[in-house]
Amino acid sequence: MSKEDYRDKIEEHRQSFEEEQQEQQNLSRVSRMTKNGSTNKKPKSTKRKTPLMTILLVIFILIPLTILIYLVKFYEPGKTIEEAEKDSMDSIVEIDKSGDEAKASAASDSKDKENKDDKANAEAQEQAKKDAEKLAAQEKATEAKKAQEAKKAEEAKLAQQQAEAARKAEEAKKAEQARKAEEAKQAAAKASTHTVKENENLYRIALNHYGNGSEATLAKIRAANGMTSNTVMVGQVIKLP
Repeated sequence: MSKEDYRDKIEEHRQSFEEEQQEQQNLSRVSRMTKNGSTNKKPKSTKRKTPLMTILLVIFILIPLTILIYLVKFYEPGKTIEEAEKDSMDSIVEIDKSGDEAKASAASDSKDKENKDDKANAEAQEQAKKDAEKLAAQEKATEAKKAQEAKKAEEAKLAQQQAEAARKAEEAKKAEQARKAEEAKQAAAKASTHTVKENENLYRIALNHYGNGSEATLAKIRAANGMTSNTVMVGQVIKLP
């Protein structure tokens, strides 16, 4: 807003004030006439008012009123009219500036509030994201733990099966060894004696059972049976040490 606009506004206010003063004076004049009993209406004049009355009214009423308003509102001792007008304009400008500053402050506060709200929303979203990631990590860890436990259980089961198989194999091996030992024992018990058959002598018996018909083998057989010679009889049972 320029200074000319401010001056126009001041001039409008001044004119409106002068009109109000004129109306108050007219009302006061009518009131005095009514109080004094002058109720007779004057005949309407058919003559038009001359411009001289308007000029005099402006000179003697409006101009003093304008000066009075100036003295009351704007005049300060030691200041010229130009300085008073400048101060009035500056005050109006300051008022407008203060209004603009208030608006700017309100806009800044609103912007700060929006920024805080945006920041709060961003922080809430970030926190929600972190919570989701944490929950996903916990679920993943739980699944990994379950998988590890299942793997351990499977390994334990497999180890148990292997141990059971090894135990059964060991038992089978021991049973086989016991069977073989028993068979060997039976075979040894069976082979420890021999019934002399026809056309057999002690030398043939030693050769068949020991693979050796030496005198030492024969002497061992004779000693086991208490024999003094190599003579044997058909059907005789002799011990083979």
